[in-house]
Amino acid sequence: MCTAAFLDIQQAFDRVWHDGLLYKLKATFPTPYYPLLKSYLTDRYSQIKYNTKKSDNFPIHSGVPQGSVLGSFPYLIFTADIPTRNDTVSAKFADDTAIMASNENPQTASPQPSNSP
Repeated sequence: MCTAAFLDIQQAFDRVWHDGLLYKLKATFPTPYYPLLKSYLTDRYSQIKYNTKKSDNFPIHSGVPQGSVLGSFPYLIFTADIPTRNDTVSAKFADDTAIMASNENPQTASPQPSNSP
């Protein structure tokens, strides 16, 4: 028996907190890689264009660049420490996550909540 929960985070790549990601990058990767990965996130700006009008540039403080070779890599690092239990397995691809439990006993794989207060 296998039970699974599938998570699809809306606007996942847009919601990555830069300071938190940089902390995890610094703790995870060898020192020479940190400045390179940091440069991928910092000094990025956005502008809105509507018809012929353009807004001023404004700094981007969250989110990771999308559509590149490294597109999903920062998000996967940011979410790598999602808590799991010893009796579960998690699998991730881009912004999709599956958390699974299996056991020969259906009650162990998918226990039912008790109705008692």
